[in-house]
Order: sequence, then C-alpha cells, then structure tokens
Amino acid sequence: MTARSRPRGFAMRHLGVYPGLTTYAAPLPDGNYRTDRNGNPKITRVTLEPEGFPPPHRPRGLTDSQWAFATNGPRRWQSAVTTFGVRAEEIVTELARNGCIVLECDFRDARVVLPPRGWAPHPDLHAARQEHNTQRAVRRAAQGDEARRLAVRLAPYPAAEPLVAILGAQRDGAYRDHVIEAARVFLTDETMIDAGEVAPWAAVRWLKRGTKADYEQDHESLAEGGQGAVYGGVHKYARIPVALKKLRYIDEDSIHRMGREISIGHLYGEHPNVMPVLDSDPDGRWFVMPLANGSAATHAERLRETGALRDLVTAVCEGLRRPHADDRIHRDIKPANVLLLNGNWVVADWGLGRQPRGETSVPRRTRTGTGFGSEGFAAPEVSSGNPHNVLAAADIYSIGRLIAAILTGERPEQNLPLLPAGEPWRAIVVEATRHKPTDRPQDVDEFLHLLKDVP
Repeated sequence: MTARSRPRGFAMRHLGVYPGLTTYAAPLPDGNYRTDRNGNPKITRVTLEPEGFPPPHRPRGLTDSQWAFATNGPRRWQSAVTTFGVRAEEIVTELARNGCIVLECDFRDARVVLPPRGWAPHPDLHAARQEHNTQRAVRRAAQGDEARRLAVRLAPYPAAEPLVAILGAQRDGAYRDHVIEAARVFLTDETMIDAGEVAPWAAVRWLKRGTKADYEQDHESLAEGGQGAVYGGVHKYARIPVALKKLRYIDEDSIHRMGREISIGHLYGEHPNVMPVLDSDPDGRWFVMPLANGSAATHAERLRETGALRDLVTAVCEGLRRPHADDRIHRDIKPANVLLLNGNWVVADWGLGRQPRGETSVPRRTRTGTGFGSEGFAAPEVSSGNPHNVLAAADIYSIGRLIAAILTGERPEQNLPLLPAGEPWRAIVVEATRHKPTDRPQDVDEFLHLLKDVP
C-alpha cells in the first residue's frame, strides 16, 4: 500500500473531543484559511482523524450492509442516526478511530460543534480495499487449486461424493475452507472411509460446525414430545436429508436434558442400533440426526409378525448393551423412541436417560410418571419412588411393555398388566414386566435368553 497520507490541515491538539481522535483545522479549497482582523487563521470547519495514522481496519460487529453504508461515500449525520439509531455516535467514532472515515464538524466560538456534520471515507481506504481485493484474489486462486486437487484424490471413494460435489460447486470463502479441512481429515482417517460406506449421512457429521444456518428445515414438525419437536430437513450443501430436534421451551432443565441426549448420541452413535447425533448447538438447544423411516409405532402392523418383532427386540437390546455396561439407563423405551434407520432399528431419545450414578446433580430433571416420562411404559420403580436409583431391569420392563403394545395394539396403563394372547411372547412379557425389579431379567443377555425359542 502507498505511504500513509497525513491529515489535511494543522492539528489542534488542545481541542480533542473524542478519545483517540485529533482535531485538525480544515483549509479552504485553495489551501488557505480566512483570517480575523489580527491576521489569525479563522477556522470554520474541522476534521477528526485518528492518532498514529493507523491503516484502515473494519471494526467488529458491523454487518456487511452497515459497513457498505458507512464507507461507500460521504454521509450526513442524520443518515447515521437513521441507520445506527442510539449507537450512531459510538459506531461512527469507532470507524473514525480505525482509519475508515474522516469526521467533519463545524467550528464556532473556538469550540468544535457536536454532533459532527457528517463524514467521508478516508482517502487511504480505497488503497486498503485494493490491496485486500488483490490478496483475496490470490487466496481464492490457491483455494480453488487445493479444492480441485482434493476432489481428484477423493474421487475413488463413493462415501466422499458429497465432499467432492461441494468442493466443485461452493464458491470461495470460509465454508469452502471448512470443506477442504474436512476432506483432508477424510483422506487421513480410514475409519471415516469405512463409516461413510455404510452410513449415507456420514458427510453431515464430517461437516458439522454447530451452525443451524447449515440446514434447511421443514415448516411442519414430524413429531412432538414433552420437551422438543422434530422437523425434517436437509443439509444445505451436502443435500443429505436430516432430522432436526429443537427444544420447545428454553429453560435450564430442558437444555440440560437435551445436552444429555446429545452427549449419548456422540458416545454411542457409532453403534448400528443407537441413533447418532451428527451436529448440535453448542448451547444444547437443537441437534441434527439422520432422517429415520418411521418408528416402531408407525410400523406396528408389520411388526406383529414374529420374526420382525424378534429382530426389533434384539436390536433394542443391542442398542442398550453398552450404555447399560456404563451404568446409563434409558428409562423411556417405547414404540415412538425406537426408529427405523437405513434398515436397522435404533434406540433414540435419550433425554430422560439416567447418567452413571454420581454424575447427575439434579435428579428431578429426569423424573417420570406424571412428569416427563411415558406412563404405561415406565417400570413401577421409575414412575414412583426414586428413578435415579433404577437399574437395567427398568429398561427390560419397558421392552416387555413395548412388545405387549405392538402385539395388542393397546397402550399400556401404568401398573396394570397388558399381555399378548399367544406364546411365546406372552411368557416373555410376563417375565419382563414383573413388578419387583429383582424378579425380572437383570440385563439384556438374560432377557435375550428368553427369546431363544422364538422362531
């Protein structure tokens, strides 16, 4: 950039009106000042410019439209008030301190008149913009070359097709940098290649950045629960269908429960029978998961066939195995929370899950019964008593009630028996739903043993 130009006029340092800005006498177009009867310069107009002549630098917090308004041409002060409102003086003086504009004020009775008359872009700003555009063009060319190089390297991997498409279509900018970094990680991590081949939604996880604007959301919800609603949607850039779960009420307890659901989705989401979390709000108000093909509730009719029901029950048990081993209990197993994803049944909605004992500071956040649980499916010790002390047998009870609800087509009522008519499921439900937790199977392996005679 060319050498920094100095303000036009002489400094009147004793007349500083804004911290960081110096008052300069503004000469007439011919370069002279009017004089009084004693021959002293008679100043009628002054400019306010930054000390130290800093190169122009855009302040943080301005939108693109505000920045363009402030620097694309001379403006009157009333325009600043109209655009920036009560923050007009704060914003405009910050622009001046950053060397972006030159403020102009009237000068009367040896005093600077405020507020300013208006301002003009600083002469150095044009040169700074030219330099910025040159640097941007160089960076854009380098970014384009890197995107093309990575696209060639990714071409042999079908799982990377979404990344290749974005690299080819996305214009220069921060998001293409984000995709370039994701592509580099993909090429160095063999587990990502394998995951992408079996999970068509994997690219959404690779591209996650906790930004809701990356997703398009349907207007109508797919489902609504006690604390959240689920909407269909699509990743804007990868064009992969997703589901977005959002809190209906923004309060501390709801955010904490959704944070628990997000945490478990990240911990166990690689398991084929656990619903994964692909992206999430850093503050825990929403998250993104793959779009399922319905739930056990919507597929209940076909699940009444013995083999299909056995596969579902087995999948639920396998999805619970690792969390149970880590002392995490779901506590809300029901048909609506078992989803069909890419041909597999997955356990979803862990918002009422109990963390390992000792890790939950406020047990009431996951109370059930008439609170946040599902009456009829919750084990007696969950719906009454101390739900924080329940064991895996509580989830076994809920699986038994799930089986009964599917086979009978009826919703269970709390603490009232509901048994299917035929064997072998009737006996299995009896064993799983005994009132005392110690009388039930104590883990998923014991429960799966009951299924040994199911054809």
